[in-house]
Amino acid sequence: MKKKMSYLIISSLAIAMIASSIGLASTLGISSYAAKKVIDIIDAVSTVATIISLATAVIGAGAISAAIVATAKKMIKKYGKKYAAAW
Repeated sequence: MKKKMSYLIISSLAIAMIASSIGLASTLGISSYAAKKVIDIIDAVSTVATIISLATAVIGAGAISAAIVATAKKMIKKYGKKYAAAW
């Protein structure tokens, strides 16, 4: 189980690095207003969102969402909500 979890974490980080160069709105096909709301939600409940994303990633359905949440959290901390929503 630990080996599987460490593989998952490494894979998620790799996906997050790749996804960080792609815009959130264009990646998800949503408006910039919706992207800002997503960033607000991730910022407000980031721990819960991360847990849910990682749980679904273990099942196999949420590896990309876990990477997006992790990337968005990192961008919120580093650049702020406005930049993260524009990303």
